[in-house]
Amino acid sequence: MQFTVCVLHVPNIDKALTFYRDTLGLPVRYASEAYVEFDLAPATLALHHTEHSEEGTRGVGLFLVVDNVDALAAKLQEKGLSAIQPLADQDFGYRTVMYMDPFGNRVELATPLPQRP
Repeated sequence: MQFTVCVLHVPNIDKALTFYRDTLGLPVRYASEAYVEFDLAPATLALHHTEHSEEGTRGVGLFLVVDNVDALAAKLQEKGLSAIQPLADQDFGYRTVMYMDPFGNRVELATPLPQRP
């Protein structure tokens, strides 16, 4: 079994696209009026528009590994995005920072910590 796609159902595709593409900088693979895919090889994050806000995806936690979480967090702060959990080294071997998307989903950005001897 292989995990390939995570689909978030959102009531406002433009608002979601602004957050994930413009603010976080995720690369768009495909976009239409009701569906967007971001290339996060080897997986895909997709946004699917739903007409009914109660059908939206809530409470999802995304964990995205980036090259330099400190630099990205500084860039996001410059764009006005506030972290819900500040940068911190975690016991599980990553330095992380967490944000909330416009629909209540948590987006944790992380960079692996150097291996300890």
